[in-house]
Amino acid sequence: MMKGAENMRKKILIVSMKAGFGHLRAGQALADYANECLPEIHATHLDAGEIAPPLAKLFNQKIYETAVREFPELWGKAYEAFDHRLPARALRHISRLQAPFCQKLINHVVSLQPDAVIFTYVAVAQLLAPSCRHRIKDVKLAMVVTDYHGHSLYNIPAIDCFFVADDFVSKDLESTGVDPSKIKITGIPVKKTFYADYNRQKLKRKLGFIDDSKTILFISRLDRDFILPTLEKILNSKEPLNLIMVCGGNETLYQKIKKQIRRRKNFKILNWTNRLDQYMKAADIVVSKPGGLAISECLALGKKIIMVDPIPGQEERNAKFIARCGYGQIADGADQISLAVEKYLRDVKEEPLTRINACDKIFSYF
Repeated sequence: MMKGAENMRKKILIVSMKAGFGHLRAGQALADYANECLPEIHATHLDAGEIAPPLAKLFNQKIYETAVREFPELWGKAYEAFDHRLPARALRHISRLQAPFCQKLINHVVSLQPDAVIFTYVAVAQLLAPSCRHRIKDVKLAMVVTDYHGHSLYNIPAIDCFFVADDFVSKDLESTGVDPSKIKITGIPVKKTFYADYNRQKLKRKLGFIDDSKTILFISRLDRDFILPTLEKILNSKEPLNLIMVCGGNETLYQKIKKQIRRRKNFKILNWTNRLDQYMKAADIVVSKPGGLAISECLALGKKIIMVDPIPGQEERNAKFIARCGYGQIADGADQISLAVEKYLRDVKEEPLTRINACDKIFSYF
């Protein structure tokens, strides 16, 4: 590309941070799509935690992971308590007090002088958006809501545009005081590979399954008591099937399952994979926590999702929304999950539900 043309490209910075993996996946999906498909845009994806490790440790390890693992009910109560205008506004002001401790991150973002910044994680947006507004000339600031509920914390005055999954989330944000003209219904961004055509049987063979049996993908990063009994019940089904278990990098869970469930040709266990999109395409049914990105990926592929172990708060809201719309089912415990699997196996239909490419719609506003 010629130097003059390079200088004319819009510079868009996408800022995420690991708190779960959904925010990072959404940010990377946006960056990859822009750089592969939109020559007029130069997109950079920034994990804020790499520039400000103490911030990432606070939000991810100290607050998020500890809360959802050890105190999920308390997390849910806090989520509900701050889903009101006055408490949310107070928390926004408290969040700004962290700015002096995050000057390296703020200065780094400002030094890039982007034409636009898209945030995929609300806590980082609360911290950075006011500084971006004051220190970057004519910058556009946007927020991707990566869940199926618009929480009051999203009402950040400095944000110019909110990208949401559907009309329900739009109404949520309006009720928190967000100007309706700022809200755009685009869907939640997922990787371009989730919209690509594929042959499921060829994928099954590529991933190591030699037969055409129906396939269940089970994804869980947390070591919960119901996981082993559920896997055993599914594997003992009278129906021929394949089962894939992905542990999301949890080595303890991975070794526990390997030790207690004997090896067999129709069972594959992975601690971590960079090919999750391929395993999801090969599957007929997905069993997973109802994170916003996991749900959106299933919707893009037309896979029914059995939603387990939702975190009180945003994941419970996600699960209720998807169940209400008929795209999946909430199941609690080994018996309910295995029964839900059997029900869906009897009537597997793969019908892509969200063929609108959210990445393309989001970048059209810039």
